[in-house]
Amino acid sequence: MEKSKRHQQGMDIIKKYEDPSDTPAYSITFDSLMDLDSELENYIVEFAFGDIYSREGLSDKKKTLITISSLVTQSLEPQLKLHVNIGLTIGLTQKEIVGAIIHLLPYIGFPRVLNALKVAKEVFTERDLK
Repeated sequence: MEKSKRHQQGMDIIKKYEDPSDTPAYSITFDSLMDLDSELENYIVEFAFGDIYSREGLSDKKKTLITISSLVTQSLEPQLKLHVNIGLTIGLTQKEIVGAIIHLLPYIGFPRVLNALKVAKEVFTERDLK
């Protein structure tokens, strides 16, 4: 089956966001779920990345900070880990990522912020960042 323009656009964005020296984050996050529905990959690649992430108006860094903030508010740690990695790959600093998470403190509270900081610290450690 031929892949759509949206699928190709989504894959191009995913590749841009991944650290080429590591196992693709996309594979780690989603491969174990693909056998549940043959269209799941298309939903993720075409809609989330092909349609939404490809929109103009926000820089990649801003999109990623918004995504990180949203995931923190929902306590979605596996996805947060993926997007903290993406943030570092596209040039966000540790200080920017930590700052965005701490900025959420008055809005979502200590437990979610502390859990998110733990995830960010794990990613920083895995990437051998001080």
